[in-house]
Amino acid sequence: MRISCSFETDKIPIHYRMAMVSIIKEALRTSDEEYYHRLYQRGQRTKPFVFSTYLKNFHIINHEIELDGITLTVSSPDHEFLLHLYNGLQKNQAFSYKDYHFVKKKIAVVKEKQVTSPSVVFRTLSPILIEDEKGNPIAPDDASYEGHVNYVADMILSQYRGKGLYAPLSIKPIYFKKVVVKESNHEFAATHGNDEYLYFTAYHGLFAITGHPGDLQLLYQLGLSKRRNQGFGQLEIEEVRG
Repeated sequence: MRISCSFETDKIPIHYRMAMVSIIKEALRTSDEEYYHRLYQRGQRTKPFVFSTYLKNFHIINHEIELDGITLTVSSPDHEFLLHLYNGLQKNQAFSYKDYHFVKKKIAVVKEKQVTSPSVVFRTLSPILIEDEKGNPIAPDDASYEGHVNYVADMILSQYRGKGLYAPLSIKPIYFKKVVVKESNHEFAATHGNDEYLYFTAYHGLFAITGHPGDLQLLYQLGLSKRRNQGFGQLEIEEVRG
């Protein structure tokens, strides 16, 4: 299941993904304080969700983005997580992140598609971030890309269900475009200042992926990327191949 929530706002920071993380955390905390602490303050390494954003009529001015609103779409196979997220979004009429304000406009539950075949074409809703052991970005046309994607996918599934991939993934990029994402967080800003950023090289595009249908369904719901809980790797099913 996916939850889509649109907000009215006229200005967001360049590192707006952290604002979306803040909204998600605040919604969970509003719904159930104990659940929020269990998810974020007891050492759980990964969270059972991925998200993407849609910026309406935006343009960048210095360190900010001016726009006519933003839509947050969150995906998860975890019904408890989605219940608390939905309840928290319903209860809060507005959210704040630093000096930026988001007024809730509309919440919708989006029906997911089903993977019924071992071969699927995925379209990225948020860019896929794949890096090597040293943190260097790996491009989809790199010979080692498939191996690194398999490693990330195996780790995501293992952390969620206790078992990794049922079968190796075969990755065939159909189209891809590089995007460089600027981000920040409390620790980085404290040591480098508010006008410096972390840079992540990620890729948007279409990818034909072959594997076990159960794996593909969960990756569709959980995302396929490093830093999924920070707005990377949300997928949409473009085509299920027979």
